[in-house]
Amino acid sequence: MRIVTKESSDILSELKRLVGAYGEILEEYGGFAIKIIDERKFPWPDVCQLLLRLNHEVWIERRGDGLYMVSKPVSD
Repeated sequence: MRIVTKESSDILSELKRLVGAYGEILEEYGGFAIKIIDERKFPWPDVCQLLLRLNHEVWIERRGDGLYMVSKPVSD
């Protein structure tokens, strides 16, 4: 069972607001995997800045035919 805190639900809500119809958000690795649906309209800088402010590592990867922005909290 995943514990949802106000902070984590606020972050997910903010990501959903930023991404809109241009991506799909999954929770993964304690962070997020965001499938990019429209590469040209996706708000790359805004999403990257939010994830980096959360002290997440951020990377881009291809999964099959899909392009994903993936993040996880930085390890100590």
